[in-house]
Parts: sequence; structure tokens; C-alpha cells
Amino acid sequence: MTKPTGPIPASPGLANWLQEHQVALAFSTYRANRLLFLGVNQAGELRLHERLFDRPMGLFDAGASLWMATRTQIWRLDNLLAPGQIHEGGDRLYVPAAAFTTGDVNAHEIVLTAGGEPLFVNTAFSCLARLAPGCSFVPIWQPPFVDALSADDRCHLNGLALQNGEPTWASACGQNGRSAGWRDQRHGGGVVVHVPSCSVVATGLSMPHSPRWHDGRLWLLNSGTGELGWLEGARFWPLCSLPGFARGLAFVGRSNVVVGLSKLRSPQFTGLPLEERLAQEGHAGGCCGLRVIDLASGEILHSLDLPEPIDELFDVVALPGVRQPRALGLQGEDISCVVKLPGHDPLVTVRPKAPSGHPHQAEAPPLFGLPEPQSASRSPRGSSQLPSEQPSEEPLRYQRVFQLTPTTLVPYSSLTFPSLAPGSPGLAALAGELLGVSAMASGTMVGLAIAERLPRGGSRLCSLMVAAEHRRRGIGTRLLSHLQSFLGQEDLLPLQVRYQASALTTAALEPILARLGWSSPSVDFVLIQAVSESLAAVPWAKRYPLKDPHRIFPWGEATRTDLGRARQLGVPAELLPPESMEGLEASVCLGLRHGEELVGWVIAHRTDPLSLRYSSLFVAPAHRQRGQAPALLAEAFRRQHGAGIPRARAAIDARNTAMLRFLRRHLGEHLSGIGESRCSIFALPTTSNG
Repeated sequence: MTKPTGPIPASPGLANWLQEHQVALAFSTYRANRLLFLGVNQAGELRLHERLFDRPMGLFDAGASLWMATRTQIWRLDNLLAPGQIHEGGDRLYVPAAAFTTGDVNAHEIVLTAGGEPLFVNTAFSCLARLAPGCSFVPIWQPPFVDALSADDRCHLNGLALQNGEPTWASACGQNGRSAGWRDQRHGGGVVVHVPSCSVVATGLSMPHSPRWHDGRLWLLNSGTGELGWLEGARFWPLCSLPGFARGLAFVGRSNVVVGLSKLRSPQFTGLPLEERLAQEGHAGGCCGLRVIDLASGEILHSLDLPEPIDELFDVVALPGVRQPRALGLQGEDISCVVKLPGHDPLVTVRPKAPSGHPHQAEAPPLFGLPEPQSASRSPRGSSQLPSEQPSEEPLRYQRVFQLTPTTLVPYSSLTFPSLAPGSPGLAALAGELLGVSAMASGTMVGLAIAERLPRGGSRLCSLMVAAEHRRRGIGTRLLSHLQSFLGQEDLLPLQVRYQASALTTAALEPILARLGWSSPSVDFVLIQAVSESLAAVPWAKRYPLKDPHRIFPWGEATRTDLGRARQLGVPAELLPPESMEGLEASVCLGLRHGEELVGWVIAHRTDPLSLRYSSLFVAPAHRQRGQAPALLAEAFRRQHGAGIPRARAAIDARNTAMLRFLRRHLGEHLSGIGESRCSIFALPTTSNG
């Protein structure tokens, strides 16, 4: 099926440019699981054609075949059409012909050498690899700063350039030999390595990708700055800046190049110089699509912007001599019905397709990466084995997990506590890089510990759980111990945990923390919950009536002047009102004025259709003497009840003595429950030289 059916969002001259250069394009997107082709039909109109594959990345045009790296396979797609032959409007028909299973090694770029041998960038194992019978891959080269063959993505090796048909130049995002060490070197840590001499030829790059040897120069994309340029000695010379994270580089003739762009949605794309530049230029978030660039001037000649759900591209290849490429997918009936015989140009249809057909836009390919909880499965991608133990019942193995994301966590949510299931508050709160350790018993995951990298250093424990039938064997303690060692090696200590006190956490979690040397748990928040019917009945409005010039107003009417005034009141950062209404329950959020001056507010977030979270209550000290805070809160309770929102909760900082006093004197009797949040920290022990 050709997509989209409507006009393609491209510059007016792109179709003519493709025809003039007698070229079509193929490009890949791993987030949307698509291999896409761009060409023109016989009427000279742009046509975009797509097929679903599981996480397609690197592409290589070998003339009669198109090679592609995916999640667990290297694919060879063969063209079945003879020169001049047309099939359903296309003059090239790629068919999946062979798949070589590598496992989930995070294969990036792929090339064919002058001898026709496929080589691919094995990013998980930080090496270049070839295919061979009897094994998943054969490593043939590693950068000089990588000293072990292990699945921990040390430098994020990602690109490979041929020169005279031989692998000659490789790009990597860092040259740190630690597990996933490149993540700390995204800005300025990128390198280009000369493969034959195993020497680093350029440093100081920001997430470089797509090295290509063309017309006597080594070109590449300095993706973290969004620049296309070339290397001259050790220096990178930028040709032009682009409106997105640049990956994928394909030359057309001597004077034109096509570059792929991605939006800044992945956590790996944020915090880069590119992000700041795009914001200054009014393109916050960037673009996803293709740009055709003149190599002489750096001018963007033509563009293609892609619609949702596509928000990133990985690789782009030019298909010379092709007008309108198409492909057979794995999920439609064509691949079962169409047959090519040797020496026989016309394709043979061995059986008719069902009348309704089975279009390829079926369920997306399943995600792979971690073993299925409580079922036999393979090891996680990006995992490295830790020391094993041998309990009396069955052997256990602990594995580090590097490639965790909120998406890949979904199948394992039954092994998370607190829950990280889809829609849970815990999952919604995740914002940083995730690292974990799994406990495996006979190929089955029976325990999982997960930590999140914090933006200002250190990490927090997000989840720790062991399957019920494997508890009381010390697995939880060992999981957390291995996780502490893992985070220490990644320089992500101290590790902190915040949890709601309960009989379960007191009996199960706190003894583990004590055994492993964590600080004694301390109360950091008092947690309260209530039903709106009880809250609406509080007598404070009558007991503390507001008098002029105090008045309450809907927070949606707050002005920029009000927000500026709020920042001048000496309010703790966590109590400052947000600058937008996103996520707020507008009917409940209120402000308090004294004359025309803002002196207080109450802010509530809608957490689900039946619940509110009161996030902030503040009244300036000079305006608290006559019960202004209780009056403001009572009005919010009344409006919540009127809006039909039955549940409310809040967390009071244990250092907020004024609010705790208010809780004891006025609020406690109207609540349905009071609990507490506790915090504990694990840090490396300090040593003294004295």
C-alpha cells in the first residue's frame, strides 16, 4: 500500500529533482517500525510507500538488493523486477529474501565490502561484526578505547564508512570504556576512528553519525549540533546547520546530498547544543523528514516533512536509476502469492489473494529486549552477567540491564513495585535514563530492580520486586546490592529511595536497606487523603469569612504580573504556582488578592477522572492572621465537591511546620486517611586520611 493518500508535505520541486537525477530514496525509522520509499509515479507525482519491520535502522543499497539492520535480524531484500518491468506502478519491487538472526545487539549501520561481505555496526557489543554460520555474529574490530566484548554499549559505536570498498572510518558518541559511558559524553565526547590503524582521528564532536567518504572527503553529521560537514585532518568543518537531529546521509551525484532529520523527542536528543539553537530559531523540538542540500553552498534545495507517528529517522540511501520503488511486506498476502522464476521476467501469482486482503497496517511488530516475566525467554538486550549464586532450589543469575525505557518496561510491569504499569503515576513520573538489574532463574525473570538517573547527579530507586514464589531467599537484597554496585561504576551514587510507609515496606524493604548500609529512613512528607463530601462540610468559611479588600478569584485569570509577584514572596520552589494551566483542575485552582496584589493561591492537579492532588497552598505571612488560608482552602473544597470529583490527596513537606500545625488543629478530623512518605539514601562510605 502506498502512503499517504493525500498530498505529501514536500517542497514543490522535490518530484522534479528526483526525476532530473533519476533517483529514488529509501529511509528507516525505528520508533515507528517503518521502512519507507520515496519516488515518483508515471505522472511525475511524489509517492511515499511504507512497510512495517521491527525496529529498522541501517540501510545499504547493493544494486540488486537492499540490506537492512533490524532489532534481531539483518535482512536482505531482493529486487524481483527486470529493467523496464513495472509491477503495480513500481519499477523496483523489493522482497524479503533472507534474514540472518543476530539477537538484539542494537545493530546500527550496515555496509557491503568490495568483496560483497555484509558488515554491521554492533552497537551493544561496541564492535564491527560479520555474519557467519554457527554463531550470532563474528566481531572483527573494536575501537582502541574498548577493552572487552560485552553487551553494555560502552561508546555507542554507530556509523561506518567505506573507502574504496573497505571499512575505513567509524563514528562513536564517546570514548569512555565504561558500561554505557558514552551517555556522559554526548556533548563534546564524540569521535571518529580510522579503522585500519585503530587510531582516533577527530575528537570534540557531539553525537556524530553517518560518516561517508565522498569525492575525496570524509563527510559526517555532527548530530548534537545539527550540522552537516566534513573532516579536514582532525578538524570538523560545518557546511550548514539543519532544523533537527541529523542522521542518515546519502549522496546523489557529486553536488547533492540528502540528510535525514529527527525531532528532539528521545531523551538522548535533549540537553544538546542543537536544542538551544532550535529554540532560539523558533523551531523548538525540531523537524522530522528529509533535506536535499547543495554541497557547494550548503543551501537547502528541497524538503520533505513526515507526519505522525513518524518523529525520527535513522538512515537514508539513494537508489540510482529507480523511479518508484515498492516492497512486499511480511504481513500482507502478496508475500505468499507472488513468485519469481529464474530466467522468467513476469512475476507468477500462485494463488489469488483473499477478497478483503490483509493490509500491512496490522498490529505493530512486538517489542523485544527483556525476558518475559515468569516465562522462559532470552536475556535482556544490553545486559551483562553478574556473579551468580547457587541456592539449594535452583541456580539464579543476575544481569545488568541498560536498554530500559518506559515503553520496553510495559511487558514487565507485573514485576514492578511501586507499579510502573501503563497509566500509573510511577510510570508518568519517569523522566531520566533507566538502569536495572534482573534476577533470572532457569531463563525466567523472577526479580527486577530499577533506578533512574537524576538530572543533578545520583539516582533514585524506582522499583524493587521479587515474584511471590521466589521470596524469602535473599533475592531482593542481592538485587539491590548488585544495583548499588552497578550505579557506583556508572558514577550514579548516591542512590535514594522515597516510599509510602506501610506494613509491607516496613516488613520487606526497610530490613533490606538496613542490611545494605542505607541511612535510617526519615519522614519527608505527610500523606493525606479525603473525600470531597467531608471536605465540603468544613466550617471554616463561616468561621473565617473573608473581608475586603481580600477576595478570591479563579486562577485561570492570573496575569503575568501575578506570576512575577508570586516569585517575589519568598515561596519555596515546590510551592510556586505553575506558569500554565496544563494538568490543573481549573474549577478548583484559586488565587487570593489583597486589593490588586496577589497574596496567595491554592493549586490542584487532576490525576484521574475521580481524583485531585492538592499541590500547593500558600498565603503570604502578613495575610494569615484572620484565617485567610482556611477560607481559601474551604472555597476550593466547595468547588471540588460541586465539580463532582470525589477524592482528594496531598503531600505535606515534613519541614512545613505551619502546615502540619494546621493539619493537627483544623484539617485532621475531616480526612479519611493519614500516612507518611519516608526517604533513605545509600552513598559510598567516606574514608579519612587522618
